[in-house]
Amino acid sequence: MLSSINQELLHLKEELREYHKVLSLEKSRVEDLEKKNSQRIELKEVLDKERKDVEKLEGLSLSAVLLTLVGKKYEKLDKEKEEYLLATLKYEELEKQIKKIEMEISNIRGDLSKFDNIDYRYKNLIKEKEDLIIKEGGNSGIRLKNSLVKTDEIRIDIKEIKEAINAGETTLNALEEVKEKLETAKSWGTWDLLGGGIISDIAKHSAIDKANIIAVEVQEHLLAFKKELSDVNEFTDIQVNLSSFASFADFFLDGIFADWFVQSKIKTSLDNVYSTISKIEEIISELERNLIHLKIQMEEEITETNRILEA
Repeated sequence: MLSSINQELLHLKEELREYHKVLSLEKSRVEDLEKKNSQRIELKEVLDKERKDVEKLEGLSLSAVLLTLVGKKYEKLDKEKEEYLLATLKYEELEKQIKKIEMEISNIRGDLSKFDNIDYRYKNLIKEKEDLIIKEGGNSGIRLKNSLVKTDEIRIDIKEIKEAINAGETTLNALEEVKEKLETAKSWGTWDLLGGGIISDIAKHSAIDKANIIAVEVQEHLLAFKKELSDVNEFTDIQVNLSSFASFADFFLDGIFADWFVQSKIKTSLDNVYSTISKIEEIISELERNLIHLKIQMEEEITETNRILEA
């Protein structure tokens, strides 16, 4: 049974290799077609321009009349006709190239249809072999089962880490917006202190209003980020120190709606935003390091699984 599965797997591997070659060729020719179609649009504009230039000279346009008066109409017309002919030839040649590539793509896609469901068939056969090896037991069966279980665990851990990183980056983006608005308010506030008048005062208030709106989003993102970090701690072997997160998040939330209209308060809030950004960046960096480590572990387990299956 195992011998026949191995023979079929070998055959499918050869087919898969050929399939990916054809797939790569299709991708390359589709890219070529897109470039040629872009060139056709550009060349069509040139062709239309050259045609109009010829029509103007052959008609009763002002430029045609003036050139007739100075005796240069036919010289100019010959030149324009030559340019129009050249543009026409280029356009027609490009049309031929496009039709040829379209035909090639059609043939390639016909070839691809011969590999119907090959990925699905290969995965099913691998699963069948996995089940058979595990069922037979022995050292290979135990190793394979452990490797598959470990791979699934790592895959789930990677998903949790990625979700936490995404939540952190969303929070950072919102904080950057708050920072930008507060920096604008601070600049206008400084100008206001120097006698900037009503314009600087209005500009400062506008920036603060926008910062307040974004700050509400920041609160939501911080809470979502904290939840994702809690999930990482609860469902994976990775532990992120949430005590520091709680302190700077609470500090940020407590002070976010302080009296920003006072210049000193704007500076304090800005310092707080800088600090929050820095700490979140540290957490994201830690998560990314763990993600790299998990991906390496995943590759090792996949290699181990393949080693057993190909034995």
